[in-house]
Amino acid sequence: MMLLGSAVITGLCAGVVAGLFGVGGGIIIVPALLLLFHLADLPAAYLMQMAVGTSLATIVVTNLMATWKQHQRQSVNWQAVGYYTPGILMGAWLGAQLAVRLDGGLLQTLFGLFEIGVGWRMITLGGEDEMGCRSQPLSRILSACLGGGIGLVSALFGIGGGTLSVPALTLISRLPIRLAVGSSSAMGIFLALSGALGYIMAGWNNTALPLGSWGYVIPEAFFGIIMGTLLTTPFGVKLAHTLSPTLLKKGFGLFLVVIGLRLAVG
Repeated sequence: MMLLGSAVITGLCAGVVAGLFGVGGGIIIVPALLLLFHLADLPAAYLMQMAVGTSLATIVVTNLMATWKQHQRQSVNWQAVGYYTPGILMGAWLGAQLAVRLDGGLLQTLFGLFEIGVGWRMITLGGEDEMGCRSQPLSRILSACLGGGIGLVSALFGIGGGTLSVPALTLISRLPIRLAVGSSSAMGIFLALSGALGYIMAGWNNTALPLGSWGYVIPEAFFGIIMGTLLTTPFGVKLAHTLSPTLLKKGFGLFLVVIGLRLAVG
């Protein structure tokens, strides 16, 4: 019950972030689950893999909600989603298979460094409105290649891909920021589904995992986080369309840097 209650609180926070930034919430969920699983005395050797697998499973549901709300506001470029998705599916599957073969401590350090990099990028990112819009979409092949890289890295670290796909959609595909956020949410559904299935299958026969777990997905944490994100994700989407996110991004970036440093140094 303690794990379930703590997961609900985590989901409430992650839902706002997911709706506001189109990032799936994994950058909050993974560090929180690492702490919760440690306090619950789950197998130390697999803490990071369980946190990442569970995070990806929750992102499937969170991004379904966020995408529906963004679609209602006509903020999803479905052509771009279709171009990126084939590569995302393959990359996410490969990322899950790679992650379960890495040492948990190494994966945690890599995730910490990744969060530092993402946080620094959010702090230093210029005004989105200065970006121009591309008259023609990227080719299917180039989009799929970019999607493959996004899927692989995101599945390694249990994120919805928004920290990579939003910059790719704005800087390379040149979509307006709000359209990039909405499209990123839609892409994150396929990414998280492929990655989560990879973690479930990779850990299905691992007898060292807790009884009742779905491979590397812990159901109590999954349901708790979903209960929270379903309540707050619509609020995050609403904020994304009513507030200028610049100051929020910088503050959130600073938060990521602090969390990343804590994880990287153990």
